[in-house]
Amino acid sequence: MALVEQHVSGFSPDGKLFALVNHLGILKIWDTETNELMQEFTPNLHLSSKCSAITWVEISAQKKHKKERKFLDAGSSLYIALATGTGGVSLYSYALGKIQSDLKGEGHLGKITSIFYDADETLYTCGEDCQVISWNLPKEKQINSFSIGNEKPQSIAYLPNSKNIVVGARQIKVFSLETCELAQTFTGHTSEVTILSTFAIDDTEYVISASKMERIICLWKIGKKGKNKSSSCTLLMEDIAQSLTCQLDDEGSIKLASVTRSGVIHVYLIPLDSIKAEKPIKPKVTIEIASDSTSAIQPIPAVAASLEHAMKGQILFCYGNTNFMTFEQIFPNYSEKLQVLVRADPKSRFMKKKKTDSTQIGSSLKTLTPYVDSKVEYTLGSVVSRKKLKAAEMPFESRLQNLNLNVGEKPEAQSNVQLLMQALHSKNRGMLMSVLTRTDPKVILKTLQKLPVQYVGSLVNELTLLMQKKRVNVEISAKWLKVLAKTHSSQLMALGSEDLLEKFGPCIGIIEHRASCLMEISKLNGRLQLLVSQIQRNKEEDNLDNENALIYADTDSSNSDIEDGMETKSVSDDEWEEDEDSAEEMETES
Repeated sequence: MALVEQHVSGFSPDGKLFALVNHLGILKIWDTETNELMQEFTPNLHLSSKCSAITWVEISAQKKHKKERKFLDAGSSLYIALATGTGGVSLYSYALGKIQSDLKGEGHLGKITSIFYDADETLYTCGEDCQVISWNLPKEKQINSFSIGNEKPQSIAYLPNSKNIVVGARQIKVFSLETCELAQTFTGHTSEVTILSTFAIDDTEYVISASKMERIICLWKIGKKGKNKSSSCTLLMEDIAQSLTCQLDDEGSIKLASVTRSGVIHVYLIPLDSIKAEKPIKPKVTIEIASDSTSAIQPIPAVAASLEHAMKGQILFCYGNTNFMTFEQIFPNYSEKLQVLVRADPKSRFMKKKKTDSTQIGSSLKTLTPYVDSKVEYTLGSVVSRKKLKAAEMPFESRLQNLNLNVGEKPEAQSNVQLLMQALHSKNRGMLMSVLTRTDPKVILKTLQKLPVQYVGSLVNELTLLMQKKRVNVEISAKWLKVLAKTHSSQLMALGSEDLLEKFGPCIGIIEHRASCLMEISKLNGRLQLLVSQIQRNKEEDNLDNENALIYADTDSSNSDIEDGMETKSVSDDEWEEDEDSAEEMETES
């Protein structure tokens, strides 16, 4: 995961300051030369209406007019334009350390996704309402707005030579500010374009873009009117880009640097005369940062980089996290494809410095000796008799009864809510599983009822990852998702079909994949049960004793039966002969 969201960080025009808005909506400003945190500002309602995009604004004090520039103070010309999730724009004064004014106008109907300053006292914003709005800084109000179509824009940039606006959604569209009409359309990305950067060589203008789900950077040449134009070249990355920076060389080639989501810096050298659209360009050098720990070497992610504000041939970048950062300039080693920088972790360095300062303070305190006046008189305290102490004492059993403790009661689910919020913030798997393994329906219901709305998306992502594991984890995830859908149904329905599908799409896919195998598994289970029952029945039949318990043979009875049979046969034969003789005599007489 990226440390910083897109469009909420950036260097000042002179590169001496760096501003960043963290995941809690707190604005932090660092000095890039001393690595010190200069200012920290928490806006009102920063949790419900977080800052969605920022840009630095520098206004020359010489052009200041009393009527039009009431929000500017003498000597204070550096501001930060803060775009909010409710569609408004505010100006934060770096000299005063507070919000100086709010720009007037209807604004956007939803979240502002990107903001751009054209150095001519005009701000341009695009939002989820598919609108582009122009803001005039001297008059502090909205001056123009137009629609760009049905696609939600995610990034915006300005072309000063042609005075056109470039908007990135699923397609890259170029609009004319004078007529507000579509001039050009570029197609090539498969997802929303989240980063746009522009530069010009003589009279030719170029646009560099990166999308939300692709590991490529596209270079587009702005020319005449046309639709569905392809990119001039494609640059390869190892992960999704979080920020882009470019600079023109004296030789006419362009130097480009990108910071990826995994915290790696890619540097490219692009000769515009010999580029080919068919062949993707790989980075000239990849810069990674690793810690100098003796126990375990861990990567330190890069947060942002800049080529415009660095010395010639160098690159300015910062690394660390949103609380501790270090800024540095280096010459990239183009002779190697991978350049690893071994640096001290900014957090550990800060803790070391803090520990050293506390040790120095402690040592200085140890050298101090208390002053005792020799004229102090010491007196004995009042003595209390043991009988009074015993009378005042109370048995431990009585104390427990007075406390009225119900040992059998379980703690409320509020503790689980706090633990779940901490686990989602810190991404601690052990802490998260300690909460999710509690499968009591009452505990789950109380925990999710008290869970704030802003944590629902993070919880759905964690439950989706849990559903991809073994059966026990799937059962836990299914129980929590079932209760989550019931308790936060109104908030989930308010997201809209697209956002809701984006949140629950992976989870629904996993459920459908597992349910598709249910019929085959049930058939296999039935056949296995038949085989097992047949094997058990065969074993039971084999265990029966088929031999006779007792066999008795009586020789006398068997012989007598045979003789009796022979006698019976002889008697019957004699009778048969007599009958035949009598029959013959009767025939003779007749």
